[in-house]
Amino acid sequence: MSSLTAMQSLRRFRLPEMSGFQRKLIFAAGATAGVFATMEYKFHECIDVVGNPMQITSPHRLFWLRLLYGRARSRAFGGIMDYHVPVGLRVPIYRFIAWRYGSNLDEMRYPLDSFKTVNDFFSRRLAEGCRQIEDLPAGLVSPVDGEVLKCGLIEGRRARVEQVKGATYSVASFLGVDPVSTASPSSAVRYVVISIPTGNCHRIHSPCQVKLNNGRHYAGEFLSLREPLLRWMNDVFSVNERVVLSGDWRYGQMHVVAVAAHCVGNIFLDFDPKLQTNRMRDITVHCGGDVSSKMFPDGVQLAAGDSLGGFRLGSTVVLVFDAPADDFRWKVEVGDKVLVGQALGAVE
Repeated sequence: MSSLTAMQSLRRFRLPEMSGFQRKLIFAAGATAGVFATMEYKFHECIDVVGNPMQITSPHRLFWLRLLYGRARSRAFGGIMDYHVPVGLRVPIYRFIAWRYGSNLDEMRYPLDSFKTVNDFFSRRLAEGCRQIEDLPAGLVSPVDGEVLKCGLIEGRRARVEQVKGATYSVASFLGVDPVSTASPSSAVRYVVISIPTGNCHRIHSPCQVKLNNGRHYAGEFLSLREPLLRWMNDVFSVNERVVLSGDWRYGQMHVVAVAAHCVGNIFLDFDPKLQTNRMRDITVHCGGDVSSKMFPDGVQLAAGDSLGGFRLGSTVVLVFDAPADDFRWKVEVGDKVLVGQALGAVE
């Protein structure tokens, strides 16, 4: 019966009897579908040719998401946020932003009218003494004010871990190295993901006494990091723009990763003013672009709580680190709100 109905509908579709506007509309729709189908085919081909370095499991979904969340749109939004705000308008504008996003203006080190741009306001420094850095020589403290999205153990080489429940990404692709393959036999590799709400201070601080040896900048997408999209699409963390800082702490390797998101692409480092993210001519790494690497020959020594950089409009920070397999204990759970300097976990 359904086949008969379909045939009857097809007979009613008579192109010569249609108006000129209807024919043009059909041709335009067909041409548009053909263009997008060709673009998607070439996108899949590009990922295959470069060997799928980010281990993307759904290129089809990624193609449509990258059209929705374009790099140019995030770059344009960042340019607007970097526009010079006249002195007379700064206080009312920043007070409105603080009211809208729940920012605590009592924690700022400098007055409102000192921030030349909206980006400067979001990357403001905290006032001296407003955060107590816990004394944890054998542990880690929170590098940001935010919410714990995930924390756990990375098991096995070439492992995939959860963004949120039900969606995963490749750790080796995300970091550029496989942390499990370089861990000592007595250590386990753990990770924690902390999201920074819009109204919070967007600076990143050191989670422990650490020596950073190198950094890598991955040009990528600017997909939203909101939970519904993270549930729907694998590999968001490993295709988004990010800066990976790698070094050593008391128990082995330490990786601090700043992950960009939609309209949040400007990542900066206090000790590397030449770093530029979301550049116009960058080619995303998963489409064959190069990873920008930089060595720090003398190492960058940081104590727990020291500022290391931040976002000029916040996003997400991921820590991946070695710790003794049996003695490390988390002091936070998924969903906990944390402040800079608050204990995340320690060896007991």
